[in-house]
Amino acid sequence: MRINRPKHSDLSPEARKKANARSYVNVYQRRGLIEPENCTRCGRAAAEKHHHDYDKPLEIEWLCRPCHLEEHA
Repeated sequence: MRINRPKHSDLSPEARKKANARSYVNVYQRRGLIEPENCTRCGRAAAEKHHHDYDKPLEIEWLCRPCHLEEHA
């Protein structure tokens, strides 16, 4: 996986912004500053973080996998 994954410096500016936002919010979650929540749409317990705007990395919506896929469809 490490061989095939592009380096951060090789990413496009848009992909770099997305990677930075994901990393930023993951650090907050590891430090306990952001707690996982249930899906905001259906209430399922297993939820993922979803960014509507990558310029605001801490503004996330918690979506379960089916709702997250529906959001991007």
